[in-house]
Amino acid sequence: MAQLVYPLSTWKEPRKRSRMVRFLERTMSPKALAHSMNKAEEMRKPILPGQGASDYERYLRTDELLALQKPPAHLLHKDEMTFQVVHQASELLMKGSAFELERALGLITEGDFLNAARLIRRANMELEYPISMLHVLETITPYDYHIIRAGLGHGSGLDSPGFLALLHIGPRLGQAFDDQLQKSRLTVHELYRRHAEFFGLHDVAERMLDFDERMHLFRFHHLKLAQRIIGGGVVGTMGTPVEVLHQRMEHLFYKELWDVRNHITEKTIDGP
Repeated sequence: MAQLVYPLSTWKEPRKRSRMVRFLERTMSPKALAHSMNKAEEMRKPILPGQGASDYERYLRTDELLALQKPPAHLLHKDEMTFQVVHQASELLMKGSAFELERALGLITEGDFLNAARLIRRANMELEYPISMLHVLETITPYDYHIIRAGLGHGSGLDSPGFLALLHIGPRLGQAFDDQLQKSRLTVHELYRRHAEFFGLHDVAERMLDFDERMHLFRFHHLKLAQRIIGGGVVGTMGTPVEVLHQRMEHLFYKELWDVRNHITEKTIDGP
């Protein structure tokens, strides 16, 4: 549990004094009380290198992070702050998700399926937020968006480093999974039929399907955002028709993991 530290300035407040200092004065000697107060003040001083006023600010480099948005005076529209914050936060979360998937890839290769599934689950949780934050952008009206759009140049969501990193790791994750299937002499259907016997690898397959689903959902909601803000029959900032977003939405990383459901259902209906 985090240690509660009360600064000296707080202890000097009359209301706080009655609750804390008077109690301490009754239970501690004046020398011990003074030592405790001085130690609390000392604990508040930052010891990490950096410019922030506290170690929290220095560790997270909040001064730099919070200076990455346009100052209010330079905003083309007040909603541009929301536009920037949502996109920057999404990039950070997708970077974190791609990082965890890279770690999971190594663990799959090593045969550590339980930890691989745990990290893929974490990556999927991080992806939930970029998906939900697309709905925040829906609160920007079409007219106001076009004011913001004037300052985007040729910028496009298709150039997102975070999303491109996820597109890159997806097939490699699938290849590592396929290699383990071959090593175990299993087909996808056999893995699912014998899921209790190969629980770890089966769990990896299900978490990979979760990842594929979230990528599909991100594409879907991004398409709907584009249709809602700029329309479905126009071109985006790079001259790309919105229809292309619809075509890309149909892409799946792990089609065989989706198709095995059909096979299982057919087998169940038709009997052994």
